[in-house]
Amino acid sequence: MGDFDQLEPSLLNIINQTSLKWIFVGGKGGVGKTTCSCSLAVQLAKVREYVLIISTDPAHNISDAFDQKFTKVPTLVKGFDNLFAMEVDPNVGLNELPEEYFEGDQDAMKMSKSIVQEIISGFPGIDEAISYAEVMKLVKSMNFSAVVFDTAPTGHTLSFAVIWPIRNTRF
Repeated sequence: MGDFDQLEPSLLNIINQTSLKWIFVGGKGGVGKTTCSCSLAVQLAKVREYVLIISTDPAHNISDAFDQKFTKVPTLVKGFDNLFAMEVDPNVGLNELPEEYFEGDQDAMKMSKSIVQEIISGFPGIDEAISYAEVMKLVKSMNFSAVVFDTAPTGHTLSFAVIWPIRNTRF
């Protein structure tokens, strides 16, 4: 392994590595991603200042896991003072996009939502990409010391990963 020490395969390695800020828990459906994500977020909340768990799974099971309803806004988890949770719809409609996506310095750059919707509807996975871009923008603007992503089953997550390079594109 060269200059790196080999680590024991345990959850402590993740929890103790303060340089880890973004943690993605993935896998195919039914393997326990939500259970692992929630457990990891709870353990991180014991040693980090502020922790956020985000569900990008359309099933939104973190509400069930914590017995509390979550929305697209980070909400404090009951029983914690530093653990927040949110559930994001990866298929968010264009109606929820910020107006800044449809503004520009020149009149020629301004487009209506209906035109943009028509254009991007031909690109598979674009709705998910826009949704993830908005989530990342929100998370970057907040001061969480760790963010745990409870991802959708592998197929959904891979379709997102393929289009991830467009995350900084503005429409």
